[in-house]
Amino acid sequence: MINYRPHMQLDGQRREVLENSSRHFDLTMLDSTRESGMIRSPVIAPHWHRQLEVFFLPKGIVQVGVGDKTWQLKAGEGCLINSGALHSFTYLEGPTQYRSFLFDPGIVAGAPGSVFDTDYVRPFVEEGPAFLPFTPAGDSAFFDAFRETFRLCHEESPGYELAVRWALSRILFLAKQKGGVLPPRKVTDEQEARIKAMLRWMEEHISEPITVYDIARYGNICARTCQKAFQRYLHCSPTEYLQRRRISAAAQRLSFTDDPITAIALDCGFSSPSYFTKCFKAEMGYSPKEYRAAFLS
Repeated sequence: MINYRPHMQLDGQRREVLENSSRHFDLTMLDSTRESGMIRSPVIAPHWHRQLEVFFLPKGIVQVGVGDKTWQLKAGEGCLINSGALHSFTYLEGPTQYRSFLFDPGIVAGAPGSVFDTDYVRPFVEEGPAFLPFTPAGDSAFFDAFRETFRLCHEESPGYELAVRWALSRILFLAKQKGGVLPPRKVTDEQEARIKAMLRWMEEHISEPITVYDIARYGNICARTCQKAFQRYLHCSPTEYLQRRRISAAAQRLSFTDDPITAIALDCGFSSPSYFTKCFKAEMGYSPKEYRAAFLS
């Protein structure tokens, strides 16, 4: 049940693609460790998914960006990220370990129109906050349910799905209670929808020369408004985001293919192999050749 992926798989809409999302029990468990000096990028780029995400940080410090807000999580803390929320993670310092579950709300909701769906799950997914933090001091029940879910998924004993559903139900009920004191999100937020559309366009044209004016034109806004939107929701400029995304795409190709480095550089939108090497080393701390060798060693 535990899936470990050094790179996140995203579709053209910057939506995370989960390996087992077609299964009847749509839950993915991630257990990842990042030691100091590891070859992976310190940033998990902005993305979204229809699944709810429950996140726990046993070790390290992580900054979570959700929409136009950022939160800092320290060791022992956790959070819940709502369905459809655009979010990112940044490792801030030292070794980091995180565990998370991504699960379809239907696991808890059951049949559409059921009391679980209409009274508990759907109101939270549609009207609840995009992000909820949990701390050991006041949310022990959340962490108890998280640890129980982790153990059940790890063991996969007969009938574990029923027990997991109960544990996730407790987590959602706690989130619903806690969410009542925080402002609700706007699921149809026009600005975030525009951002997702521009990200999709950038993904589809990643190998081509792209300017801020091109991105803004697709979003039907001016370049200055585009700059402000990226700073607000992604906490970087459009150019910075595009550079990171191209390097991330290149890193994935270097890790899982034998494609020539020159071909990867051009396919990922870099004007020359030498410029690609310079940008890649500045972001990752390794040259493309060193990165491939270290990843495969």
